[in-house]
Amino acid sequence: MAAAPAVQLNRRTYAYSGTMAQLWSVKGLSWRELAKRTIRKSWDDEVFGQAARLAFYYFLSLFPVLLLLLILFDKLAGTGSNLRDTLLGAFHQILPRQASALIAKTVVELNAGAVIGAGAVAAGLGSAWGALNGTWAMMTGLNKAYEVEEERPWWKVLSIAFALTIALGIMGLVALWAMLYGSQDWDFGIHTHSPFPWRVIQWPVTAVLLLFSFALLYRFGPNLKDRRWQWSIPGAAVAATLWIGSALLFRVYENHFSSQRIYGGLNAAVTLLLWLYFTGAAIFIGGEANSEIEKAAAKAHRADVGGSAERRSGGEGNPNN
Repeated sequence: MAAAPAVQLNRRTYAYSGTMAQLWSVKGLSWRELAKRTIRKSWDDEVFGQAARLAFYYFLSLFPVLLLLLILFDKLAGTGSNLRDTLLGAFHQILPRQASALIAKTVVELNAGAVIGAGAVAAGLGSAWGALNGTWAMMTGLNKAYEVEEERPWWKVLSIAFALTIALGIMGLVALWAMLYGSQDWDFGIHTHSPFPWRVIQWPVTAVLLLFSFALLYRFGPNLKDRRWQWSIPGAAVAATLWIGSALLFRVYENHFSSQRIYGGLNAAVTLLLWLYFTGAAIFIGGEANSEIEKAAAKAHRADVGGSAERRSGGEGNPNN
């Protein structure tokens, strides 16, 4: 009798793993076919135009957010300076060289101790305005990717945008803490005289947080009903892959080419804007991939997907239109 629950658990695990394994191949939807459909829909939905809007808002919010972080780090006497160095190291690793140099120069120029009272309030309002507008633009682009209309009331959209912005910010801070403690050697009293392998753990933790951040956007950003988490995972993997690939391409471009003659002293700012631009494009393309997978599954009458009328509240995905 004791083996019965274990058998049921194994069946559930097998069914879930089977569902996840079929996400990439639903009734003949191969990787190649998925790529073709995603590219075609990304062009039709003007993904790169949406990404430019997203890059603009996040560029405006980036430096007020940095100032707020410096104010926070200034209050942490013990680990504040370490967190600041870790933040600069993280920017150096994920941003193109010139963009990370611009961030480092700006952090040095920002005087967190001098920003008090009205200055701190202005920084908070500026960062909130840019970040919320960026998240709102992201939700609008994902609605277009999933072919739905925005029918939620404005207060609900604003609440979701605020919650997503806060959640992404918290996960960013968690990743920063993981990188900070991953750069140190820890001994928890184990008499093997070997430090705890935080250096090995920090990167899987950061990768999981990155995938979860993208999945969170696909789960709550677009105006969809009754969605399951597993239908956000494939697009999150696509977005993360494209994001990492674009960062590597930027490194190759900087090592072999230069646009210094074209933009002069603005080259670092242009590089940062381009990085934000391709980041937004990766997010929207991941949403397009999720949408194509779900449409293929709906046509195959997958029971765990449900009808499009149950999940989508408007747009082309609604068969009543």
